[in-house]
Amino acid sequence: MGYPDIGAKHFVINFTRDNGTSGSKQIDAFAADPETCIVVECKSREERGKRSLRQDILETVALQKYIRSSVYKHYSTKPKIVWIYVTTRIIWSDADLTRANDAGIYVITDNELTYFETFIKHMGAAGRYQILGELLSGQKISSSPPGKIPAIRGKLGGYTFYSFVTTPRNLLRIAFVNHQALNHPDGAPAYQRMISAPRIRAIGQFIKDGGFFPTNLLANFNETPKFELLSNKDNTDANIKFGWLTLPNKYRSAWIIDGQHRLYGYSGLEDKHLDQSVSVIAFAGMPKAKEADLFISINHKQKSVPPGLLVSLLADLKLGDADGKTALSALASATVRTLNLDKTSPLFQRFRQTDVPPTDAQNLTISEVVKGINRSQLLGKVAFKAVAPGPFSGETDAETVERARRILNGYFDAIRTANASRWDAGSIAYICVNPAIRAHLMLIPEIMSYVAHKRGLDFMLMPPDDVVRQLVAVISPALEFIEKASDDDVKQRFSRKFGEGGVKDYLFELSKLISRDSPDFGSDEFKRAMEQRASDAIADANKDILSISELLTDVVIGTLKAVHGTHTLDSGDPAYWELGIAKAAMKEKAHARQQSEPLERRKRKEAYLDLIDMKEIVEQSNNWPHFQVMLSFASPGEKKGGKHTQWIARFNDIRKIAAHKNSLRTYTDADLEFLDWLRSEVQPSLIAATKAV
Repeated sequence: MGYPDIGAKHFVINFTRDNGTSGSKQIDAFAADPETCIVVECKSREERGKRSLRQDILETVALQKYIRSSVYKHYSTKPKIVWIYVTTRIIWSDADLTRANDAGIYVITDNELTYFETFIKHMGAAGRYQILGELLSGQKISSSPPGKIPAIRGKLGGYTFYSFVTTPRNLLRIAFVNHQALNHPDGAPAYQRMISAPRIRAIGQFIKDGGFFPTNLLANFNETPKFELLSNKDNTDANIKFGWLTLPNKYRSAWIIDGQHRLYGYSGLEDKHLDQSVSVIAFAGMPKAKEADLFISINHKQKSVPPGLLVSLLADLKLGDADGKTALSALASATVRTLNLDKTSPLFQRFRQTDVPPTDAQNLTISEVVKGINRSQLLGKVAFKAVAPGPFSGETDAETVERARRILNGYFDAIRTANASRWDAGSIAYICVNPAIRAHLMLIPEIMSYVAHKRGLDFMLMPPDDVVRQLVAVISPALEFIEKASDDDVKQRFSRKFGEGGVKDYLFELSKLISRDSPDFGSDEFKRAMEQRASDAIADANKDILSISELLTDVVIGTLKAVHGTHTLDSGDPAYWELGIAKAAMKEKAHARQQSEPLERRKRKEAYLDLIDMKEIVEQSNNWPHFQVMLSFASPGEKKGGKHTQWIARFNDIRKIAAHKNSLRTYTDADLEFLDWLRSEVQPSLIAATKAV
């Protein structure tokens, strides 16, 4: 940011207390010039979560006047001191935020820090006034104002405007660009895209080469500036007045609506360029919503406005719209923005911001979650051209957003608490991703309908905390799965395609988990889908059991023939039968079955062995060395060591269900999951082995 005085590592400020004793305080980051002084305290956690900062804030408050006194002694100009707490991976409590605000401490979390770093990376020292505009909004600038400049005052579209010529130096010090990436509530709606460094460099070079811009910069003064009229004889036009304009001498007092790249193109150039003339039209007191509307009107044909930005702007431009669908979309947009800016929310800073490189955790998109809220009808629905309230609705739009914030924070905090590392991991963990958030938004009204039917509760009248308790109680099986399941199990269950199909798949998987404790839970569509899936799964299971049974028998008998031979021994039986099967009872049972068959259907004796016999044959000491590579598979959950043939016994138990299945004896989910494992792990080896023998 171009400060001449920067605190070194382990920088310390010495001070004298009121009682005359001396003290010192290490400052994590310090920067100063005669105009402003930045004092930064840094706090962090290894993993994202809550942390009390009460004692830290109280210590800062206790030392503020002593540090201020020391700074003023060093800088006779008495610079404005900006107190900042920079925190990473910390979820702030409401109480700590209030303490910091009361003490004049500006809180910068991961999201704001990313914005500031990105902006300074683009702008370098020239971005100082944008940053100071955020930190010192509305405060007077210490340096002297530029003085009066000639201007014209008039009206456009019902708004007062001033047309004047000034210098980039004068305008940069009071300018502020309302970037969507920062999305500060005071600037709602935030509509500008992040400044493009290549464009800034290109414009800077254009100016250095003698170029200039004959078009106006468009701005908006926060307050009506001082304007002294010329004498009446020179101001005869009723619509246009000539006079002397005094530019505001406050940080963040001139909001740039159009021309941010042209203005900041002068930043970083030599003084001779900063004192060139730029033409400006500045409105006075134009509402931020009108600024955004004007910005879109000017720019939509030049460069498309990103969909995410347009959806975000709905929160301010279309609240209370006469069209019910548009009004509900605006409410959904306002809810998502509130969650993203709420430092106490598990969804804080989880949404991508336009033109700012996302962190690993910023994998959610505003437009997707707004779509999810709209489809859930939690905020209301359009019925007979009117908006009917939903379970999140309040008396006003503001109350609706606040009720939605509290319920969604409580609900998703239960998920985050179940497994914070998975929640924070973003897309690689499948828990806090767009399809998941949208699936939960669809699940919430289903839970409400279920609980209302079972217990006669009215969620419309229920306080937010009670709503959260009811919701969390129902999703407890899903929370347990998120907490305890292996990464592979989570991936297997929740790793699905994106889009609408992915949302429905995710919703059905959540419903399946819940239905284990509440068998009657789920929408009619879910129940129909599960019945169809069960029917399809049973058909697939029967087919797989027959295939794996035949393959296993072929591999075992084929290997016995290859190892022991097919020649006839003195007993009259082939060698593979006599030597490969040691247990007499097994052979006798097979022989008896063979003899009981009609002669025309009678097969070789090995065809009458039981499937479970294959396990004993494989484990036989003279056979095992030949089967070890092809048939040794550790079943899911099986301990290390041993021959790992237990899967044959488990498979035999499931095969019995296929042979004797009835309404009281069917496949369990565990059986079907085991068959999935056999299909993926064992069946390919059996197929390869049959070809080998």
